[in-house]
Amino acid sequence: MAQSKRSWLMAIPAVIVIGLVGTVIYQGINQQKNTDQSGKINVVASLDSYGEMAKAVLGNQGSVTSILNDPEADPHEFEPTTADAKIYQKADVIISNGGGFDNWSLKFAKQNDQAKSISLAKMYHYTDDSATGNEHFWYKTDVAQRLTKQLVKQYAALEPAKKAYFQKNADKYVASLDKVFAMQKQVKADLQGKNLMATEPVFDNTLFKLGATVLDQSFAQAVDEQQDPTPADIRTWHQAIDDGKVSAVIYNPQSTGKLVDQAKDYAKQHGVAVVEARETRPAGKTYAEWQYAQLKALDEALK
Repeated sequence: MAQSKRSWLMAIPAVIVIGLVGTVIYQGINQQKNTDQSGKINVVASLDSYGEMAKAVLGNQGSVTSILNDPEADPHEFEPTTADAKIYQKADVIISNGGGFDNWSLKFAKQNDQAKSISLAKMYHYTDDSATGNEHFWYKTDVAQRLTKQLVKQYAALEPAKKAYFQKNADKYVASLDKVFAMQKQVKADLQGKNLMATEPVFDNTLFKLGATVLDQSFAQAVDEQQDPTPADIRTWHQAIDDGKVSAVIYNPQSTGKLVDQAKDYAKQHGVAVVEARETRPAGKTYAEWQYAQLKALDEALK
């Protein structure tokens, strides 16, 4: 009898433990359900310019994380961390640039097949061998309209009742770029009959849309591919400036090197204006402020 009583008493803690574990599991499931039904959308964008647009459209219906958000970093040298991978795992919507710019983001997007995935490269039907094959899609003059439209579609798929809210936010964001669009028209007019050169083709999506003529493109292409321009490229660069054919040089301060700096300095020494066009958004500036400042600087150089 004593042995039976002791066995019964020893079983009590086990029952309590099983009960506690069950309670924890039940609470965990309920907590997960509450999280899933909270109506909050988690978004991750590889680039902060896209993250800004994503947040503008999303409003108060969730959160947005931008991975590439250091204005001084070289995006081509970026290596994602384990923490970055976890952010992608929890995302409901993923925005990648594509086109070879952020292959790590596309990889993470494939691993989270439950998320809505947006690729700017697919949006623009990008191919490496296309006539306008340039992966710097944030410099497309209609990127805000295209991306916000896609975001409304994907957000509404997750929260159908909020579609009108998302659309209103998208319209408001695009309207905030009116000053940029006006400056684009001004630059287009002032580009007539003038030539440019660039140390890297980062700004080309804007320039070509505005009708710019860009000389010595092989110099910029070599830099973009992280190679040295050839002696022939450098001679062509010097000759165009010596002949007075160049109204302004576009320079990416985040992609420098001895030959690039020499080319930039040669332009300055011969009275040619140098206009900066970066790959990442400067600190403290919105996308609209960034784009407007660069366009205005170019327009002043052309005049």
